[in-house]
Amino acid sequence: MNSTYADLIGQFIGAINDTDAARRRATIDKILTSDCTYTDPEIAVEGHDALDAAFAGLQQRIPPGFRFSQTASVDVHHHQARFFWQFGDPEADAPAATGSDVAVFADGRIRHLYAFFDAANG
Repeated sequence: MNSTYADLIGQFIGAINDTDAARRRATIDKILTSDCTYTDPEIAVEGHDALDAAFAGLQQRIPPGFRFSQTASVDVHHHQARFFWQFGDPEADAPAATGSDVAVFADGRIRHLYAFFDAANG
């Protein structure tokens, strides 16, 4: 496994969870290419500004304390990675949502991220 890519995934999850707007934006600027895209079943955005706005909007909608976390090691080959996540209150018995993402890398940063929500999420 490419540890650099796994580290970028960890930083990406940290950015989603970060409620400090300046720190979140600095992370986005550092780990994603300027032409990055993020696509999930609910949104599709391109670029740092749009991604930061999407994360800020998420932070406003979710209950306090809800967080994303990885549920398995990052699976890497070539210039792509797959990782599994859960979302919810870390103290709860079960997560509110689960899913997986595929990241594509370019120039040592994340260029594209495709998120999939598990069907059991409703």
